[in-house]
Amino acid sequence: MGLTIPDNELKACMKLARPGYIALALTNDLFSWEKEKAEAKAARHESVFNAVWVIMRERDCDEEEAKKICAEEIKMYVEKAVAFTEIVRDEVHYVSRDMKVYLEAVLLTISGNLVWSMHCPRYNS
Repeated sequence: MGLTIPDNELKACMKLARPGYIALALTNDLFSWEKEKAEAKAARHESVFNAVWVIMRERDCDEEEAKKICAEEIKMYVEKAVAFTEIVRDEVHYVSRDMKVYLEAVLLTISGNLVWSMHCPRYNS
């Protein structure tokens, strides 16, 4: 994208982008769960390295509840990403244009990742 985040903004930018990255990772895990679970079963592995599996273990819940919790977490992190981006978007004097564009790009990536995950052949055979 040809962006350069100034050194003095880099730490803040990464902190503000983090909820978006978490939403991306959790979305991937939620949509890849069935495939990863089947692959683990075929390989006779007891664990699946996926957020749904982690939630099941940490919260002592079944698969459906874990997927619901994962979806709720995704929503919470998306809301945080939107809120942070809106705050930065309104900042006229103290934040660089490139930082604003970067955070907007993270938001667009979240929605693009969701659509891709819903329709990609890897998860939807």
